[in-house]
This record gives sequence, structure tokens and C-alpha cells, in this order.
Amino acid sequence: MPPTPTSPFGAHSFRDPRDRAQLEAVEKWVRRKLGTVEHERRVAEIGGTVLELTSPLHALDRRRDGRLLCLAALVHDVGRSIDDEEHPAQGAAMLLADDSLPIAPAERRTLAYLTLYHRGSVPAVGDDDVLHPEDDRAGLLTLLGMLRCADGLDSRSLESPRLVFALLAGSGAGRATLRVNCYLQTESEKARRVYQRPKKFRLLEQTLGCRVEVDVASAQALRMVA
Repeated sequence: MPPTPTSPFGAHSFRDPRDRAQLEAVEKWVRRKLGTVEHERRVAEIGGTVLELTSPLHALDRRRDGRLLCLAALVHDVGRSIDDEEHPAQGAAMLLADDSLPIAPAERRTLAYLTLYHRGSVPAVGDDDVLHPEDDRAGLLTLLGMLRCADGLDSRSLESPRLVFALLAGSGAGRATLRVNCYLQTESEKARRVYQRPKKFRLLEQTLGCRVEVDVASAQALRMVA
């Protein structure tokens, strides 16, 4: 979570000064393009929470993959600076073309892949036009599911909810459930539609073999049980 020193996600993923310098450079690049990185920071924080909470369900590396997920959260919407409707493709092209970014070729491909497919349909493993055979395609598909989930739990135009997560073990042969409670100061039907979109969580459910349940409620309910 673009990372403050007190952030567990940031502390584990950006312990190396070179990694922190890279993070700062990428964030500055995105800020120059979009003018703000508030949404991107929130997506990174949510993504980091999902990665850590669901660790019993995947074999991703907390530090290495957490770092990639954080960087992907920062850059996923950068294409909006060119075209809002086609921003995933525009953003991927920007990442592949801009040599000023301190990103190695393999990471550049990874971030372009995660940016290109953070919205819309997702190709089967090995059928994309970005990754190389030596890239960890299955692991990146799982990261993509986390990015899409995190992006779906925040909005550029609506109030950002306060999120409470819980991973519930399945009973018997049942699947585990990732439960997300979204608390808003002002509830609305639009907020419910946005934060409960099943398509934003489908890939995560498929790659982790779990269910995702999202509930939207008034922040007053959170105060009542606090």
C-alpha cells in the first residue's frame, strides 16, 4: 500500500531502498499523468489486504508478489490520461513504451498484462499477447484476480467505503468464503451496484477456489457494533 512506513504490506514488500525508490518513481509518473493517486493508493491497500488474508489459498510470495500487486495498483488506470473508455489498452501501451520508468523488462510485461486485463474479458493462461513463456502466468492470473477485486471495492466517483474483511473456512468439502463488509456514510443504490458487482470478483473466486461475498451497509451499523 503505497506504502507508508507503518504499512505491513509496504514494510514487507518495499524493505529494499531500491524497491522504495522504484515505487516513488512509478507513483510520481502516475501522478504526473493523472494528477492524483488517491484511488490507486486505496486499491494497493485493499489488494495487499486480500493477498495477505487469503494466503492459505495461494502460493504467492508475500514480498515479491505483494510488491508487484502494489505497483500494478498504482499504474492500472494510467491510460485514463489518454482515453477513459480504452484506458486498459492505453495504459499497457504506455508502460511498454516509456523507457523513463525504472522497470526491468519482465516486470514491465507483468505490469502491462495486469493493466491491460484489469477490466473486461481475461484470456486463458498462455493466450495473452503480453507475457512470455518464462513468465509465471498462473501466478499472475491470481494477482490479476486480486487487482480486479481491489479495484472493484473502491471508486473514483463514489465515497470510498470502510472495509472489513474476513476469510471463513469452508465446512466439509465446502469452499472458503472471503467476506467483505463495506461501510458507507451515505448508502445508495448506485453504491450497492458498484461495490457488489459479481464480475469484479469472479476471477479471484476461480483462481483461489473460494466464494466472495460483499455486503454494503451504513457506517452507523459499524459504530453500533464497535
